[in-house]
Formats: sequence, C-alpha cells, structure tokens
Amino acid sequence: MTEVLLRLPIKSLLRFRAVCRSWAANVSSDEFCTLHAAKADADAASAPPRLLFVAPTAGYNSTAVYSCSPSGPSADVLLTLDDVRGNFVGPVAAQCRGLSLLYDAVPPAYYVLNAATRAVTRLPPCPDAPRSSAGLGFDPRTEEYKVVRLFTQSCYDKQLRDSRLLTKCETYTLGVGGRCGDQWTPAAGGVPSSRAAQAALANADLDKLPPVFVDGFLHWLMLPLVQKTMSTIMSFSITEEAFGWVQPPPFITSRNSHLVELDGHLCMARDLRADSPSILEIWKLLRGSTSGDWSLDYRIDLSAQTTREVLIELEAIRIEPQVVRVLGVTGNDRSGKKIIIGTAQHEVHAWDATSGTTETIFSVEDTNLGYQAESSSLHLCLFKESLAPVHRTNEETSWSSPVGKAVKEILLRLPAKSVTRFKTVCTQWRRLVEGKVFTRSYLETHKKMDKQGAKIMLVGKGTQQAPFRFTPLKKWLSEGSSSSEGARLETKVVCSKPCHGLNLVSTAEEDYLYNPCTGYCYKIPSDPGSSVRTPWERPDDGCAGIQQNSAFSIGNKNIGLGFSPLNQEHIAIIIRYKHKDLRSRNYRLTCSVWQRCSWYQYSISNPPLPVNDMPPAYVAGVFYWMGDPLLGPINEQVIVAFDIARNEYDTIPCPSHIARWCSNGRRHGFVTELQGTLCVVLADSMEDELQIWKQEHDRWDRAYTICLKAWPDYSLVSNVVVPLSIDSKDGRIMLSTGRKVGLYDPIGKTLERLCAVDGMPRCTGKRRELPRASEGLQRPSKRPRSGHNIHGCMESVTGQDILQASSLKKCSNNMSMEKLNAEIPSAIMSAVPLLYEESLTSYPRVLKKRLLD
Repeated sequence: MTEVLLRLPIKSLLRFRAVCRSWAANVSSDEFCTLHAAKADADAASAPPRLLFVAPTAGYNSTAVYSCSPSGPSADVLLTLDDVRGNFVGPVAAQCRGLSLLYDAVPPAYYVLNAATRAVTRLPPCPDAPRSSAGLGFDPRTEEYKVVRLFTQSCYDKQLRDSRLLTKCETYTLGVGGRCGDQWTPAAGGVPSSRAAQAALANADLDKLPPVFVDGFLHWLMLPLVQKTMSTIMSFSITEEAFGWVQPPPFITSRNSHLVELDGHLCMARDLRADSPSILEIWKLLRGSTSGDWSLDYRIDLSAQTTREVLIELEAIRIEPQVVRVLGVTGNDRSGKKIIIGTAQHEVHAWDATSGTTETIFSVEDTNLGYQAESSSLHLCLFKESLAPVHRTNEETSWSSPVGKAVKEILLRLPAKSVTRFKTVCTQWRRLVEGKVFTRSYLETHKKMDKQGAKIMLVGKGTQQAPFRFTPLKKWLSEGSSSSEGARLETKVVCSKPCHGLNLVSTAEEDYLYNPCTGYCYKIPSDPGSSVRTPWERPDDGCAGIQQNSAFSIGNKNIGLGFSPLNQEHIAIIIRYKHKDLRSRNYRLTCSVWQRCSWYQYSISNPPLPVNDMPPAYVAGVFYWMGDPLLGPINEQVIVAFDIARNEYDTIPCPSHIARWCSNGRRHGFVTELQGTLCVVLADSMEDELQIWKQEHDRWDRAYTICLKAWPDYSLVSNVVVPLSIDSKDGRIMLSTGRKVGLYDPIGKTLERLCAVDGMPRCTGKRRELPRASEGLQRPSKRPRSGHNIHGCMESVTGQDILQASSLKKCSNNMSMEKLNAEIPSAIMSAVPLLYEESLTSYPRVLKKRLLD
C-alpha cells in the first residue's frame, strides 16, 4: 500500500488522510515525506517542467498562487492569500525542499507556504527596514527550516552625534516556537563586515535577487561599491548561523550576473548581451569548494532560435536591456537537460543542452492571469510537489484553538472603541486587532450586524491635538444641542461618506482622514502650489446657485475619498479651479492625488471636462463627477470618470432626461453612490422633486422619485438635498441637507426627521461673510422654541428656520439667490452630520519609505 501511495499526487494523498488514522499517520510521517520527495525527483526527470507563478487577483487585494505547465495555456489556482497585496509581493526564490518564501513589502510580512498542500503560515512581525533581503534554508543536522533576514537599520551614535546605518541579521526557525520563543533571533555569528553586507544588500535590492540556497548555505552576490574589482560571494551557514566567503569566477562580475542553483551546484549566470550579442554563460562551482574552482559549463547562444516569436522577443530584450534570469534545470543526461530561462515579460523558455535550440514553454499573455507590467522582479520559479510540513506559529496555534476562536468572535462583535482598548491586554491581542485580516473581518461583520442601517455622528470643534470631535447622534440628542454651544465650528466643514471605514473631513484650508470610531486622524499634506480662494459668483440663474454655496462644496476645491485597488490604501483626489469665466466658458484647473504610500500630493492629468461643485462619488475603484454645463465645450450634463487602477479618464453619458441642461437653472444634477451602485440625482426646484437614476448593466433606470413639497426644511429652492444611503431592510432613503438629516419612506411617502443642526447667525450687514479662524465667534441671542419630538429624537429649531420657511414663497417668485443670501445672514455650524460605519481601519502614524517593486 505504501508503494501505491508513493505514486499518487499530493492532492490525492491529502484526501486519503481521511480514510483512517493509520493512513493519516503514514502519509504525515517524515519517512514517507522523504520517500515521496525522492520518488517525485526521479519522475520529474522525464516529466515536462512545472512552474509556480504568483500574481495579484482581479481586485488587487490578495495574491493567488498558480501552477502552470507547458501542456496547456490555463493556470490552476493552488491557493489564495487574502491578506497579501499581489502587486507588492517581492521576488519569488527557488523552492527549498518544497517550501517557498513570500515577502509582502507593505506591512512588511513574510509567509512560508507549501503550494502543493495549500499550507501557509505568516511569520511573526519584524521591524521595518529601508533595505532588506531574506531567504529560506534547511538545516540537515536538526532537520529544521530557517528563514534568514539580512537588513539595514538606522542607529544613532552618541559620540559622533549622528545616525548611521548598521547591517543586522536575524533568523526564524519554523516549528520550534516553544524553544526559541516564536520570534526572530539575532544570528549566532553576527555580521562580520557591515560594508560587505551592505554591498550584498544593494545588489539584492536593486536587481530584486533573493539569496540562493545550495548545500546548507545561503549565498548573496556582492558587487563592488567603489572600484571595479572581482566581487565576492557572501555565504551564510544555516547550521552554524555564521557568514563566510566564496571566491567568484575568474572575471569581473557586473549587474548582469546572478547566482542560481543547478543540479545541487552553485552556478553563476553571466549575461553578455552588452558585449557579445545574445550570449549567456553559466559557470559552475565545484561542490564544497570555497577557493574559486569554477568551470564554464554552458554557453547559450540566444540568437540561434527555432521560433520566430522567441527571436523577436530576445531582440527586443537586447535593444532595451531587460531582465533575463536562469530559473533552473530539468531532465538528466539520459533524457536530455534543459536550462529554464525567464524574462521580464514573465515568459519562460527552455534551452536544450543537446540540440542547442530554445522553445517557449510559458507566457503570461497566453494565460488567464494577465500580470500587469514588466518588472525586474520575477514572480515565478520551478515547481516541485512535496509533503514538507509548514509549522504554525504559536500565535496561529492559540487563535485556532476553541478558546481562541471564541475570543476572536467576541472581539469581532464589540464596538470599535472597546476593541481598541483591548489591544493593551497583551501583545497577542494587539497583533490580532491590528492585523489586516481581522480589520477586514470586523468591517464586514458590523455591516451585517447593523440592523438600524446607516449611522450618524455629529462633527464638532475639537482641541489642538484633535481638530474635530465626534459625538454619536443618540448621545447628542440625549445631552441636547446646548452641550455643544461652547465648541462651535469656526469654518465651513464638509464630510465625505465612509469609504472602507474612514471618512474625509475637509475645510477650505485643510483635509483630514478620520476614523470617527477610534479617533484615528491623519492630516493630508496640502499642495504647496494651492491657495485658498473664495467661490466664484455665478450669474443670476434662479436657485441653481445654491449648489456652489451648499453644505457640500468648499470654495474652489473639489475633493473626494476612494480606495486604491492596487495598493489597498485610501486615496484622495483633489481638483482645484484656478480660473473660471462663465461668459466665455473658459476655465483653468489642476488635479492632484494623495495616497498613503506617498509623502505628498502629486499631479495627474486634468479631467477632459470641467466638473461641478459637488463632491465625486466613489464606486468600485472609480471616481465619478458630474460635469459643469456652464463651462467647457459641452452644454449638457455628462459624467466624468477616473479609473484608479488604469489611471485613465472616461466620460459616461447621463440619462437623456438628465443630460438636457435647463437654461433657467431650475434643474441641476449630481452623482452619488447608493448600495454600491453609481446613481445620478436630478434636483427639480420647480417641482420640489428628486429623481434618482441607477446604472445597472450599462443601462440607466429610474429607481426613486422623492417629492419634498410637504417638507419646507428640505425644499430644493433653498437647499441641496443629497441621498446618503438606502436601508437594505425597509428601503428608507436617508436625506441630508448638510444641516438636517431625515429618513424618507418611498412607499408611504413620509419623512422622519433624525436631527437638525442649525447655525448661530452672525449678522454682518447685507453681504454674507464667514468669520476667519482667528476671529472670535459672537453669538447673538436666539429665540427659544420648543423642539419637535419624533420617536424620541429632539430636533433643535432656531430663528433661521422661520426665516428660511418664510422666504420660500419669495424665492419661488424668481427672487435671485444674491438677494436671498443678503436677507439670510451667514451661519457657523455647531456641528456637522457625518455618515459613518463601525471600523478599526487605520494606518501607521509614521510614514516609512520602502523600495517597493
């Protein structure tokens, strides 16, 4: 039976472990794993080569590991790592006895996986470093796997009063967490020469070359830093944890050389395309030799091809110096050896040592993977199946126990503020709570748990440490609006809808990224070339001018918050108008982008059409704006789209009923996101009616019609009313004017008021004027009035409500917006409503530079 099991593939063996305990014990034993590996190596000599390929998924938020073979163009998915960002995975090194090491550059984090058994473990966190290189090796004496990490770290010298870079080395042993403390430990032998180690790190980092494991040693190729001398190979003994040196071949190596393991020997591939056209040499080091006993084994003429496509590609590589890497060797002397070569386009060629011909065995363009771009980092290697175990860390073992699972489920259901406090219980809890997997699960869990639909907080003036404070709606209603009179906002504040757990809180001068649940705050760096300007005065166009002065616009700035699928981080896109001429329809604007992986705002190309003053809508990696029909070449309403992943603009036609621009300014449109779908809202002030159109399957359908005639506080004559969300259970639509929030029932055609946050008027004559941040707020006396209680929700009403209600009739008689604004004094809000979601999302408070792929 053992002989039968040895001839089965890994996938079948994993299923047969469930037959009985004796079979499970036999298949999992070290003796059976060794015999199966030897059998697999013998069969691989005559079988076609298989490749292990790592690529980002369609959403870029995870990494998929594929198995590819020349027999078919399709690729089989072996496993998916949900918390690894595919486009930031480092170079994939050759397998070490069936195990692979993956590096995610963003956290940073290391993963050890067995692609054949689908087993994976994440190593304990390690300190971030500006430059690092890691490899996986096997200790034959203890039969343990070790991950060796070589990195630089900044250290302050008290005597010199200056910081300098030190090179350090740490190791992690898999499967012996109890003995070694389940943590990274310094190498026993230390680092002999910091300068030599930095030279090895420089070569590994610049050319994306992981160390090569051969015969119990990891090897780094060192390039000379100052003068052109024969470089040295730095080795690290897995057993002794000590560094050593290996003399290179008898020539001066350059960045066109790299190390590789072939048939158990350390080899160096020398690319001579710059000197001799299409020549690749492979030198072999005699096993056990450290004195430089090298011999030239292969001299590959890349121009002598049998396939025209291969020749065209290699000619392009020669013209544009791109990466060529030797991945390994397949076959033997009897069946014929083939050297496997990979290129920057993620194409793999096999060179036959007997006939001297080359054939293409894999091309990413012929598969369903669609890798994004060329890179010096190769994300593929030769694949051999193995039953080598991947041991879990102590932390993974404890959280997989029944008690650990129960604690995790409890934490997932607690409020974010409580979970944040529980991070101080122990290091293990802190790592769990701050992990990306737990953060994502927490957000998804609370979206399902939330039975009351959307949640509202009130944003008020904060302190010097935190510019804003956040008060839940229930608490604000229970304490009354009088509790916030002493902390009124000093400037206009606009809040975005929640995006992956974070909100954007913006003023005319500054922008902040907030998690209102945990208090996390990050100030977005401003554009040095930007300046604060007042909004342009629009012509007398009825009541359409309220869009510019609404609670959702900020002067000459239009800013939106989204989420980048490429690097899985929040992104803010800012459009600033420098000039507007509504008579000639000329304009000048700038567009910039900020994301967490950058230090500042960087400019991008401008949108093809001008956009209006309303903020954009974000849906599935794309920003949407409504165009401004008063500017530019098109006198109709058109949607402008920006795809974050492709970094491209596009225009989308509106529904024909909305595209027609109303010259008298009584009808205006804007875009919003509802239930994850792009929607267009047409505000008709003549009918006091909102029409909501949804885009589904590239088709526009009218979804809702909201009539607001019965509610003067939400009249479209004096307000811009924005649908914020739709309750998935009862279908009620949350409407906001920036001061008032209510729930509209489209079936019963009723509106329930949630809150009304009114401003304290500051009379400055006939012209409207907002006080500066440095000026004190003078609050005139207001006439007290009993509030209106609806289902226990108290709504505060001021004298301005009476003034607005009495002015509706006047405005309907074609009263200009300028005259109406002269009668209504400006107001400074005591608080601003904000739609939020329970989340633990945050980012490191200190930006860390990384040399990403």
